[in-house]
Amino acid sequence: MCIAVDVKTTNRNKRHKMRLTLLLPILSLLTINDVFCQTRTDFIRALLVDYDNRITPNFEKNIPTEVEVSLFINSIDSISEETMDFTMNTFVQQEWKDPRLDFHGFIDVEYLELDAGLIKEIWVPDLYFTNEKVASFHDVTVPNKMLHLFSDGRIVYRLRISLKASCPMDLYKYPMDEQTCSLYLQSFAFTTNGIVFKWKNDSAVQKSNRFELPQFRLVGNDTLECNESYGTNGNASFSCIQLDLHFKRNIGYYMIQFFVPSVMIVLLSWVSFWLTIDAVPARISLGILTVLTMTTQRSAGTASLPRVSYIKAIDVWMGACLVFVFAALLEFAFVNVMERRQIRRVQSVRLKGNGESKPCLEKLERNVSRQPMTGHKKAKTIDNVSRVIFPISFILFCVVYWVYYVM
Repeated sequence: MCIAVDVKTTNRNKRHKMRLTLLLPILSLLTINDVFCQTRTDFIRALLVDYDNRITPNFEKNIPTEVEVSLFINSIDSISEETMDFTMNTFVQQEWKDPRLDFHGFIDVEYLELDAGLIKEIWVPDLYFTNEKVASFHDVTVPNKMLHLFSDGRIVYRLRISLKASCPMDLYKYPMDEQTCSLYLQSFAFTTNGIVFKWKNDSAVQKSNRFELPQFRLVGNDTLECNESYGTNGNASFSCIQLDLHFKRNIGYYMIQFFVPSVMIVLLSWVSFWLTIDAVPARISLGILTVLTMTTQRSAGTASLPRVSYIKAIDVWMGACLVFVFAALLEFAFVNVMERRQIRRVQSVRLKGNGESKPCLEKLERNVSRQPMTGHKKAKTIDNVSRVIFPISFILFCVVYWVYYVM
């Protein structure tokens, strides 16, 4: 095993000399029978003896430390429209280079796998999530953290977290909508003079093969930069990176629970047009039942949504269906008035003809019944026209609705 140490170098600072002085006795032990596994702990201790984890790796050089970030999404548990947030479980991996931990040539190993307990002794970036509501680490059965130290001083720090982040949503096309939920990662204390975050590569975000959402489908993601300037003077710029997750809502649940039942309720309200005009209790009961059912269906469809001030797609659908069933009820009320008007005419003729003879009274009743387009005939005609007008109007509405909100 070879130790690359230039003892004649005069430009080494005092700290590096002390570090080499402590490392040389240990390295001499490592060369005996190539048994170095027993002394790696001593080597790590010597490596960190003069290490200051309170300052950034390039603090003396006055250059920012570049930290490459990547995410592995285990699951997205829920996306809530009511609270405007989403919950996810993910691995966050950060990579940066710390020249103070460069041990290339000291021991014949590519990297060291260190225990999570050593993380507190090494400087790590102060990464936090700007739009996070609630977050937690995982400690079962041990803290889910990993630290790898490479021979060139590169550090790979990985940890598993669960977090709930805010996600403002546009619900104009709900439930045929597409949403974009963003996750912002930023340095809390260091400006761009100290730390610069950037995505590791184009495929910095990956997801598990078992990834599945109940109501949404993840159709893509974008990785962006979102550096922000704020502070007392407004000149402090903090490094920020952004992950945009694009979701498309699965409409199958809403078709089964809302759209198909509401169509059936509208069709049921049209049965009234095929009942006789004299079946007053049946037509009244059918009309009121469909109106109340449609009102209940509309309330159930919007119960889990926030109280936004604009009209959503589901509001348009439920409102139109309610108008159709209510119009069917009003149609019966109108034809019933027309039918009763004919009856009142006959009754008025009889009242006026009380003093007349029976042949004269029958003649007057025949004259009333022979009048063109009497009340009964008008009511029946309205029913016949409604059998055609209502279905055609509803079909036209469905075509316009789905073309507008889906296409």
